[in-house]
Amino acid sequence: MAAIVIVEEMTGPTASPIFTFKDTTTGSRYYTADESGSSLTTYPIPIPTNDGGVSGSYWKTHLINVTSAPSQWIKNIRYYQTWSSSPKADWNLGSSNTWPAGLYIGVSSATLEDCKSLTQGFHSGSYARASGTQGTCGYLISGNHSYYANIATAMSGGWCPIDAFDSVSNAYMVYSGTAIYAPTTSRCYCIVTQVLVGSGATQGEKADRTATYVYSEV
Repeated sequence: MAAIVIVEEMTGPTASPIFTFKDTTTGSRYYTADESGSSLTTYPIPIPTNDGGVSGSYWKTHLINVTSAPSQWIKNIRYYQTWSSSPKADWNLGSSNTWPAGLYIGVSSATLEDCKSLTQGFHSGSYARASGTQGTCGYLISGNHSYYANIATAMSGGWCPIDAFDSVSNAYMVYSGTAIYAPTTSRCYCIVTQVLVGSGATQGEKADRTATYVYSEV
């Protein structure tokens, strides 16, 4: 029988995280707070007033939860997002003189090609709570996330633009190899994403975009 797999968002304390179910009707929204709600109007990401400045959301942690075991195993878990253009352009995120505005994802490899074939995600036991100055800016994945910050060979300090992974054939490798064996049910490896907003960004709620997990089941 086919496995049952759901997507969850992790928030809350590092030692006792909260897992919130997510689907196309209960999606995730980026805030300047550690919040999992899909429609809150509090804690928006401010647009920098200084030319070339940048502001960031708190990072988001997501993973898949295998709630009904596969017949044999689940392997090669991948992730991608489909955009009509880059997130920077599609969401009108402005520009910055430091880190370019856009949507970023944590990486643990030195090259883009390795990010598509080698494990980039981390076990849920290595979850790190998002933080920053609430209502103003989140701490960047690069240099601050306890898993990615210490990976010296990673691209750009542990993250890269998410539009590098824009299709099933060009996907980010969350976990390479066999992740779940029957009759096990378990939460699988996590990913972390973050939005950066630059000066000149367009204010307002942005259009929904779909993130997709794919995997092999045998």
